[in-house]
Amino acid sequence: MTNEFLFVLWSAARLHEREIADEIAKRFRVVKDFEVEWPKRHFAANLAAFYGWKSWHVWRNKARKCGTGPFRVIVVEDPSPVWRRERDTSGHELLVDANVYDLKKSFRALTGRSNVVHSSVTAEETAHQLAALKSPSCDPIPFRAMRYPDDERIRLSRRRVWLGLAGDVLVPLSASFAAGVAVWADVFVNGTGCAENGIVEWAGLALSALSGALMTLCALRAKSGRGAHALVAAFFFDMAIREIDFMMDWAFGSCIWPWVLSAVTLTFVAVTVRYAKTLYPGLRAMRRSRRFPLFACGAALMLFVSQFLGRSALWRSLGIADAASFSRFAEESVELFGYALMFSWVAPHALRVLRARANRA
Repeated sequence: MTNEFLFVLWSAARLHEREIADEIAKRFRVVKDFEVEWPKRHFAANLAAFYGWKSWHVWRNKARKCGTGPFRVIVVEDPSPVWRRERDTSGHELLVDANVYDLKKSFRALTGRSNVVHSSVTAEETAHQLAALKSPSCDPIPFRAMRYPDDERIRLSRRRVWLGLAGDVLVPLSASFAAGVAVWADVFVNGTGCAENGIVEWAGLALSALSGALMTLCALRAKSGRGAHALVAAFFFDMAIREIDFMMDWAFGSCIWPWVLSAVTLTFVAVTVRYAKTLYPGLRAMRRSRRFPLFACGAALMLFVSQFLGRSALWRSLGIADAASFSRFAEESVELFGYALMFSWVAPHALRVLRARANRA
């Protein structure tokens, strides 16, 4: 059984090109390393030839996500393969090289996208894709001349589909439900009406501090996105300090929290400046993650909507008798909902980054 495999870094993954190539060179013996450029109008057809089955919608969508620019191909030899059985996207069981398979998954976690880094994991897949990709001189061959059966379609296993839906739907719903329970307990059990020392305030503090800690851990463990993770961690820690300003004023005297806020911000900004080259790639990888809209919506709710609803004059104009209490309730409850939505993105993102780091260790 041949031990040669290939890695493909599609153009959307080339922001992480150096780190991925270095890791591949550490793990395997590099046989060939070259760049390929396909005509953009034929990119989807070339993908069909490369992967070996036709589906116009699937490959057009993949071309849009992985990018249609020049891509890098690295052919490697694994001197010590570890063979194990895994299921492919069609649910078929294959004998794959675990070293290549696990490294591919870690690269996908690093980039935040599951379709921008490809690797062959079986001898048959390697042989087909090398033959489709290049001639012996490494020059691309005319892919449009190749034909494949029209009835071959990708078939995701039912378990994978349901797990994906559960993660995308149940996680934000669970976080939102927990936020609602905290608001209900603060209003109807404690009767504090979302006061500064109530359950809602402490729940918001816990979520912001935990989110900041997770992003700090990502910054410490993943060098490729350190600048971006440090910047997001600063945001969450600043929000946490703002949530406990009343406690700091009580314990250390008035107006101490702005100094603490400035110190924390400057520390994380210094880290961001130190690793400025990782800022844009890291932020881009975050933005491309599937659940990033949860973070964006949560930030908008906390920074803008809650401040708008927290204006007493708004509720007074609507005829609310106790406008001050109602505005505080609206502001704090919307803030907590925003924290819950942001945490619904932070937790899976941090788990993916840390798992990718563990796989490469």
